Amino acid sequence: MAPQPPSSYIALPPALPTELLDYVLAHQAYPTTLVICTTRAQFLDSLLRSLQNDKSPGAEDVSLPPPSSPDADPLVAPALHPFLVPTLHQLAISRYVDTVFIPTLAHLRAYLSVFGNGSSTTENGEQGRPEMRPWDKPGRNRPLLVVYGLLDLHRDTSEWSAQGLGISMAALVEAGKRGGRGVVVMEGKGEDAGGDEKLEEAAGDGETDLGEVNVGHREGKAQIWKGWFERMPMLNGSARRVGFESEDGGWSGRTVEVGRVLGRWFRFGRADWDEE
Repeated sequence: MAPQPPSSYIALPPALPTELLDYVLAHQAYPTTLVICTTRAQFLDSLLRSLQNDKSPGAEDVSLPPPSSPDADPLVAPALHPFLVPTLHQLAISRYVDTVFIPTLAHLRAYLSVFGNGSSTTENGEQGRPEMRPWDKPGRNRPLLVVYGLLDLHRDTSEWSAQGLGISMAALVEAGKRGGRGVVVMEGKGEDAGGDEKLEEAAGDGETDLGEVNVGHREGKAQIWKGWFERMPMLNGSARRVGFESEDGGWSGRTVEVGRVLGRWFRFGRADWDEE
C-alpha cells in the first residue's frame, strides 16, 4: 500500500467564496497566505454574488421595505452580512493574511518558486506577528497556504495533464514546506466554476484516500467531489479526439483520474460547509 501524504497537505471539496473566507477565518494562524487563481475583479464579482445568495446561519434575508414605503423606518439601518461587519476578529486577522491574485499558471509557478524566501512582512506592510503574551496558549490553528481554483487554472491549457498538474503539486508542496505552512487546495463552486460540483458519499470518515474509495458502497460520510473522478491525459500536449466522448474524456493515449494525481501529494478532507 502506498504511503499516505502528511495531514498538512489537504484537498477539500469546492467552496463558494464566502465558504472559503469562513474557512480561512476559522482555521488560519499567522502567517497565512490566500492564493486566488483568478483576477481580483473576477473573484470580487463571484464573492458579491455569493454574499447575495448566502443562506448560511447569520446571513438570513435582511431585506427591508424600500424608503418610499410608508412602513419603512428611516432610522433603521439596513442589516449587513456578517462579512461586511468590521468585527475586531476580522480586522485583527486581515492584518496578517496575505491575499494574492494569480490569473495564469506561469505566474503561479513563478510565485511558488520564491515563496517562503522573503521576510515576514505581509503584503499590506505589517512587519511580523504580534508578540505572544505569557497567558496566550497555542491553538489547533496553523499557518496556511490556501490555493483556490488550482485545477481550473490548468483546465483548457496544454498543462491539463498528470504531468502538468504534478509539476504544480510538487512546487506547491515544496513552497509549503519551505515556508512552514500547511497547504490547502480547493476549487471554486458556482456557475463560473469548472467540473462537476456534485459530491459522492465515500467509504471512510474524515480524510479519505481517493484510490481506496469505492463509489458503489456509500456507507461512510466522507464527501468526495465528482470532479476528482474526471480523467486527464498522462502527458502535456495530448490531443483530444473531436466529437468523441467516452470514459476517458475523449483524450488520446492513457488517462488518469484527477483525484489520483492529487492523492500523491494531498489527503482528501471533509469540508466544514458539507457536514450538514
